[in-house]
Amino acid sequence: MSSSTAAILALVIILLPPITLAGDLHGFRATLTRIHELSPGKYSEAVRRDSHRIAFLSDATAAGKATTTNSSVSFQALLENGVGGYNMNISVGTPLLTFSVVADTGSDLIWTQCAPCTKCFQQPAPPFQPASSSTFSKLPCTSSFCQFLPNSIRTCNATGCVYNYKYGSGYTAGYLATETLKVGDASFPSVAFGCSTENGVGNSTSGIAGLGRGALSLIPQLGVGRFSYCLRSGSAAGASPILFGSLANLTDGNVQSTPFVNNPAVHPSYYYVNLTGITVGETDLPVTTSTFGFTQNGLGGGTIVDSGTTLTYLAKDGYEMVKQAFLSQTADVTTVNGTRGLDLCFKSTGGGGGGIAVPSLVLRFDGGAEYAVPTYFAGVETDSQGSVTVACLMMLPAKGDQPMSVIGNVMQMDMHLLYDLDGGIFSFAPADCAKV
Repeated sequence: MSSSTAAILALVIILLPPITLAGDLHGFRATLTRIHELSPGKYSEAVRRDSHRIAFLSDATAAGKATTTNSSVSFQALLENGVGGYNMNISVGTPLLTFSVVADTGSDLIWTQCAPCTKCFQQPAPPFQPASSSTFSKLPCTSSFCQFLPNSIRTCNATGCVYNYKYGSGYTAGYLATETLKVGDASFPSVAFGCSTENGVGNSTSGIAGLGRGALSLIPQLGVGRFSYCLRSGSAAGASPILFGSLANLTDGNVQSTPFVNNPAVHPSYYYVNLTGITVGETDLPVTTSTFGFTQNGLGGGTIVDSGTTLTYLAKDGYEMVKQAFLSQTADVTTVNGTRGLDLCFKSTGGGGGGIAVPSLVLRFDGGAEYAVPTYFAGVETDSQGSVTVACLMMLPAKGDQPMSVIGNVMQMDMHLLYDLDGGIFSFAPADCAKV
């Protein structure tokens, strides 16, 4: 090849627009929007929703249960408003249609409602019309994606690979298909997703984008290997950034990291971390390996980071340590009986953050990582002037015989969190999320 020909080819390559494919090691971004603001009167709803979700997350056999719908159960009772959850826009099909779906690190399946619908909730946008898309294709039961669904929630019939997927507050049922999917400014062909025609999950969204560690999750399907987000706090905060691929990177000098942990028995999709200690103020709590570790049978215990849970829930012994440490270091503050479903509450002197001087809270993880929690008390009651009168700890004891501890999204606010699936590392750093 002559030098002139090579130069022309190089120029052509430079001028060609980039082609976005799932296998590219590129970066792209989208935004997360809180479904409902956590104003003082909304925490009881968040606690109620969390109770359903925690029951689901902690159920050692939930991922493998067959889910059946009971006609005696009110369909409306299954609809949840998603208090405290976050929506993310995705576009599906050719031509592309945009839907607002819940971004959920605690599940894998990507799904949206599809027409014709047998039992669907009202959503902001009309249901997806498979017949109107030139790139839509149903998946057969022999497909590898179909095999990734647990046997007990998967069936085969004339429709194809049919699922009935359980959540803590409802269910979704439909069939698997592939479609072109766009997240932010990046498009990906042949992404497996659920075309749901019967639903009993939330009515402030159009579906769910599973961000878990399983094969059906958005992350492995897009081939990016890592993602990060930074949840903005405050009632006036705008949308929060979520970044994928090469853009998911922490550059702050105060980055802390800890390895993800695999539960050998159940829940391979969850983002487990090893919580090894807690410090309240200047007091290191007497946490042992059994406080937050897995139970001996592996069916319970452990600690996960979860975007879909609002509050933080700790195993009972660990929670009692935290509660007593706060009480002993705030003896001059008036306590208030549990309010809005919360447990540790103080009378406030006013102010948006509660106006209470409380000790700092630091979570310590395997490898020495220290997570200085930015937001852990919040105002839950106000007077007629809008001033906070009661502030509560955004933490509750986990319930059940083998409780799992969950770090919810309130305690994730104002932190840039990086989920590095390729490296098996969870990293974090304090951040101004508006600048991420």
